[in-house]
Amino acid sequence: MVDVNTRIIVSIGPASSSEEVLSKMVALGVSGFRVNFAHGSRETWSRYASLVRSVESSSGRYVSLIGDIVGPSLRLGQLERPLGIAKGTVVRFSIRSKQPPEASAPSPVVPVDVPPKVFQELSAGDTVIMDDGRVSFTIVEVGDRYFDALAQTDSTLSSRKAFTVRGKEFDLPLLSKNDLEDVAFACRSSFDYLGLSYIRSVEDVQQVRNLLEKLDCNAGLLAKIETISALKNLDSIIEASDGVVVARGDLGMNIGLEELPSVQKRVVRRCKELGKPVIVATQLLESMRENPVPTRAEVVDVYEAVVSGVDALMLTGETAVGRYPVEVVRWLSRIAKTAESVAPPTTERFVADLRTRFVKGVVELAEDIGATIAIYSMHGRTARRASAMRPKVPVYVGVPRAEEARKLSILWGLNVFVIEALNYVEGLERLYKHLTSSGLLKVGDVVVLAYGFTEEHEEVIRIRKVSV
Repeated sequence: MVDVNTRIIVSIGPASSSEEVLSKMVALGVSGFRVNFAHGSRETWSRYASLVRSVESSSGRYVSLIGDIVGPSLRLGQLERPLGIAKGTVVRFSIRSKQPPEASAPSPVVPVDVPPKVFQELSAGDTVIMDDGRVSFTIVEVGDRYFDALAQTDSTLSSRKAFTVRGKEFDLPLLSKNDLEDVAFACRSSFDYLGLSYIRSVEDVQQVRNLLEKLDCNAGLLAKIETISALKNLDSIIEASDGVVVARGDLGMNIGLEELPSVQKRVVRRCKELGKPVIVATQLLESMRENPVPTRAEVVDVYEAVVSGVDALMLTGETAVGRYPVEVVRWLSRIAKTAESVAPPTTERFVADLRTRFVKGVVELAEDIGATIAIYSMHGRTARRASAMRPKVPVYVGVPRAEEARKLSILWGLNVFVIEALNYVEGLERLYKHLTSSGLLKVGDVVVLAYGFTEEHEEVIRIRKVSV
């Protein structure tokens, strides 16, 4: 079992796309794998998904597969090779990768993948930011299908790199034709979650939810908070989603970097208050793309995120393209384990309804008597509520289907098993037998057994001392 309550999610890429590497990651505690649909092909993503399921089968642990939808982002087009740009160079960013002969254009010309109407909202003096803020340009001229910009930094531009225009959001469709095809692919490939990029309102979440219903797809929705509009509509977005990602890369390019710590704390707190899982992503251990040891500042950042009570930490470039994909997971797990042992997350508990109060009672009863918690959850709802309480005691969960086990795998503190049963009572007994036979419960241990608050007239909570 995972000995750290805070879950680890990693992004798959060229640096980690082997069964050997993924197996080592799962052994170190990775509970979820992210596939970024902004890079690669569906053939590549399908191979990644097959690798994940193969590693899952051999490891005996259920892991979640997350597909990150591109969404209404502004991106560079396809470049033949990475392009080095020196500070002070004027670059033309154009829908056309090559200008007509009569055009007098700066050199180089970089293709962009954006709708033409975006250019109507650009102005000279606007700041274009890329690569999590490390690269910036100042627009000096705007045309119908291009803009010229002065490089403020040395940089290397590569295919499909996302960019933002500071202080501006564009009224673009949430899902392009390609995004719609990506969603259908993810559903066919049994992805457990879809990450929704650049969402702005609860209507965006509902649009994808409606699409999944039409596709008869049960994937959960993770709302990525990375726009000013998303922050303005935060509560409704959280409530409509199955979880939230604090996407610090683009978020940090859309707000002042100095505001990012307080915004992260605000999003994490609201998710906890509303009982929804929350994931922090981007630049957790960024220096480990090139170095085998993190910086002191990165260690403190991760430590503070764990103490704040996030459900999971998501690695992006560190494991997708970094030089030390396994070592970075080892460091993340090590920091999280230390943080939890020294300063466990706060146990402030928020209840909004009767079912949540019921689960709160189960958790606090187990804590008072020093017991382990065993829950049988048909649909995972009771398990989610238990996780949101951040229990101080171990929590074992039985569910009837692998699909639910995978979704629950990225939630704080849950140890999940697939236990097939016809009803809650049978499922709970089978879960108990599994825990005792596997040695997870030993003679003399006390366990609180419970299941979801159903529509029956009576609920039963059992307290059992394990005997021979």
